[in-house]
Amino acid sequence: MNKADMDMIDFKSLEAELRDRLSRIDRWRRVVRALSVVVYLLVFAWLLFVLLGGMVLARLGWEDYDMLPRVIVPVFIGLVLLSFLLSYSLITFQNQECAAMRSVMQALFPQVSFSFSSEVDSGLLAGSRLFTASYGDPALGVDGYGEIELGYGNDRLHVADVGISYGWMNRWQAHPVLGYVVFAYRFVLRPVFAWRTESSAHNFRGMFGWCRTERRYEGDILVLPDHLEDKAGYLAGNIQALRQRFNTRLVKLEDPEFERRFVVYADSEVAARMVLTPAMMRRMSELRDAMGRDLMFSFSKGDFYYAASMPEGFLRLRPGRLQEGKMLEGLYKDIRLACRVADELRVNKLFADKA
Repeated sequence: MNKADMDMIDFKSLEAELRDRLSRIDRWRRVVRALSVVVYLLVFAWLLFVLLGGMVLARLGWEDYDMLPRVIVPVFIGLVLLSFLLSYSLITFQNQECAAMRSVMQALFPQVSFSFSSEVDSGLLAGSRLFTASYGDPALGVDGYGEIELGYGNDRLHVADVGISYGWMNRWQAHPVLGYVVFAYRFVLRPVFAWRTESSAHNFRGMFGWCRTERRYEGDILVLPDHLEDKAGYLAGNIQALRQRFNTRLVKLEDPEFERRFVVYADSEVAARMVLTPAMMRRMSELRDAMGRDLMFSFSKGDFYYAASMPEGFLRLRPGRLQEGKMLEGLYKDIRLACRVADELRVNKLFADKA
């Protein structure tokens, strides 16, 4: 990122102008967080009572079942009221955050097209090969939380804030019994620990970008964070499936710094080496270090895709850094770098003067 461009923006003045607004959003965020923890814990307790309550009461020797309605009904009414308050608070928080984010984007990136209403086609995600590893997987579930668009016609670059669900939960949610387990996990347990309540049902929340390129690639080339092979969780269990699904093979390259950060799978080792030149690998390593996040890249036919996990949201405000005076500066850095990935890797140079 060009430091001169950042020096032209008075982040402190802009943040001072928005401070009251951002502080109000932060308060709503805390209200939503507190209510979500209370509501989802109560819902979880309610589910346990429905499933196991009769057995527990029988073991305790409870015989006065006439008292149950007098206990359950007030609890149920309280849960309904708290759920209404959570829904109202969440809607208010989201509306205020979206309005503030539009103002921020207009101030920081007046030259780009920005929308909260754009929807990312699940076919794009499947085409990237970054989020699916089997022909038998059901269609990816995706929710869009905003999108940036640069360029014109077929030469457009898109960078979106997405929430994606995939894998075993998608397969099991249609099961007549296991579907209840998936529902309880996604919509009762995960919201208690998630960064954002509305994205807690997803396996992946973060930045996803894509564009056409001036060249076509032979087969598929996947560049993934190296540590994903060693950890349970995202894609770790899918490495073997990737090989079987796409006939990909591990490609070892002669760049220690690159291989410390990434692992490469490709249909053709020759094609992978043609794309991942020493200069390309160096630029990928620099991008990963500049963003401070794990990055994933995919080259497929004439398309280039990339993604980074951001549980707090990509096109969302981060009021936690408001007191440090670094919130807008950090947001600017993330968005600018995300918009320049294709240009930095020289796969498309059409956007150098746009972001």
